[in-house]
Amino acid sequence: MAFANIEQAEFWEQRAPEWLELESRLEQVGGLPGELAMDRLDLRPGQRVVDLGCGGGRTTLELAARVGPGGEVVGVDISAGMLAAGRERAARLGTGNVEFVHADVQVHDLGGARFDAAYSRFGVMFFTDPVAAFANVRRALRRGAALSFACWQSVFDNEWMLIPGAAVAAVTGSLPPMPGPGEPGPFSLADPDRVRAVLGAAGFGSVVVTPHADQIVISEAGIPEAASASVRTGAAREALRDADEQTRERALAAIEEALRARLQDGQVRASRGVLLVTGRA
Repeated sequence: MAFANIEQAEFWEQRAPEWLELESRLEQVGGLPGELAMDRLDLRPGQRVVDLGCGGGRTTLELAARVGPGGEVVGVDISAGMLAAGRERAARLGTGNVEFVHADVQVHDLGGARFDAAYSRFGVMFFTDPVAAFANVRRALRRGAALSFACWQSVFDNEWMLIPGAAVAAVTGSLPPMPGPGEPGPFSLADPDRVRAVLGAAGFGSVVVTPHADQIVISEAGIPEAASASVRTGAAREALRDADEQTRERALAAIEEALRARLQDGQVRASRGVLLVTGRA
């Protein structure tokens, strides 16, 4: 089993249990953009689809429902722990037209001209060599097949991440560590020009990058849960990786305070900015 991206493989394997625990919260954040990206594929019964960075398999099973019993969906992820959850979910629901593959999309042989479509919900920003990874995906698609994915715009377009990160920075006295330009990370494809360049170099045509902006709404009663999830994910988590318990408690309180400061009519509204990207093999 070949892995070009050892660091990301180790990172996501370590994160899998916690990530799966937070799945319902993460679904609130990523669910709608993922649906919008999936709708752009205009899937039909009988088609074959590959789900890139499928995580715990929610999107894989939704794709499977859209292509019907005559179609096939292969979910690929770099974390065995995530895939185990996907297999368990598929077995529980009796979904038979799915397969889960533990692999690095950048180097794994996905087959030649095997799929009618490729999809990803926030799973393609972590390639060490995105051109190589997307070129590998293109080889697995039949000519003219569609690619559709959702990725994040910048942190400044995503207050749901920015607010907790800034609150933690105020406590620790330093900004959370962020990957450099072009390095794997949640914002590696935030620049539409870079997305077009990467996909063009990988052999995709008809590339369309559509910014989508909306808001995540948190009820006043949901603030503690949202704050707790924030310290366990993203930049806030990285900033607190080596922090003692007292610092963690102060950071959690600071996030709650920052969210409460934005309450209006019993709700916090925080921006969510994504790119919806499509292309053709």
